[in-house]
Amino acid sequence: MRIAYVISTLDRCGPVNVLYDIVHRLAPDHELAVFTLAPEPAGSRAADFEALGVPVRRAVAGRLASALGGSSRLARALARFEPDVVHAHGFRAYRLCRSLPLPTVATVHNELYDDFATAYGRPLALWMTRSEVRALRRFDLVVACSDSVGRVLAERYALACECIRNGVDQDLYAPASEERRARLRAELGYEAGATILVSTGGCSRRKGTQPLIRAFAAANAAGGARLHILGGGPLYEQCRSLGAPGVVLHGFVDDVIPHLQAADLFVSASRSEGMPLAVLEALSCGLPALLSTIAPHEDVAGLLADQGCVECFDAADEGAMRRALAAALDGAGPARPADVSALSSAVMARRYAQAYRALARRGGGA
Repeated sequence: MRIAYVISTLDRCGPVNVLYDIVHRLAPDHELAVFTLAPEPAGSRAADFEALGVPVRRAVAGRLASALGGSSRLARALARFEPDVVHAHGFRAYRLCRSLPLPTVATVHNELYDDFATAYGRPLALWMTRSEVRALRRFDLVVACSDSVGRVLAERYALACECIRNGVDQDLYAPASEERRARLRAELGYEAGATILVSTGGCSRRKGTQPLIRAFAAANAAGGARLHILGGGPLYEQCRSLGAPGVVLHGFVDDVIPHLQAADLFVSASRSEGMPLAVLEALSCGLPALLSTIAPHEDVAGLLADQGCVECFDAADEGAMRRALAAALDGAGPARPADVSALSSAVMARRYAQAYRALARRGGGA
């Protein structure tokens, strides 16, 4: 089967990482190609896709070209590949793929208006949401990346969709032996005897980083724990200026896996997610997770409820966050996960392959 993937760029981010995991799993058995809609940025993963034998082709030169004849340019590029199915990811891809005379699938990676408002402000978010929903109605199949995103699409926008949960590569994200954990802790400079908390995703309002730092500092009065925050972000300098004891800001980290394998607890105070890859990565590395009570986090907690490896707190209440952190530091937090196979990218890719086959059999297109 020939499958074409359409996405703005392959800049390193959650949706691109999801796409890479799909392609990585399906490339041995299918003919795949990725079509982008703008020049690749410095952090592009294009080379990673090409290393799998998957060509990356720029179908549209950029934003202006997308607005002025972008749909026809993309259609011509796709016609040369002759795909059986076209899979779109992201706002611009939805708009350019909505009228293709081919079977089309769109994956929605966020909760539309809520995420747009955080990133762009309410007036633009309202226009983007309306435009995206109109485009999604033209697709043969809409996929939600989590149960909570699926509920938003159905209840707010009356969009029929199928849920295929995001997954992570559990050949990479896997627990380390106790011997390796000890070695990693020494190599990473983790303080001997300290309880190590890790938060990934950087410093931003959306990630709730500043309230998390304040709550941790209050909970860690005894000083026996360290909170390592991985990633830069727009609030990096403000977070650093807090000068909170026991908090280590790493900035950009090329490989988070050693930190996840060596730490004792993963923490996220995020205010908005689609299906949080950072949480799936941490759990797959064997870390228990302390998470904010947003719907995608609660989805993960429900999925693994019998293992007691995820606990949630109200991120809007710093007191509740402090109490949850204090309990975890006192040994009353979540347990390490035992079985997280449901979070695997292999499961995700298998579900997509089934969806592609069904869509190709019944046909579609505008």
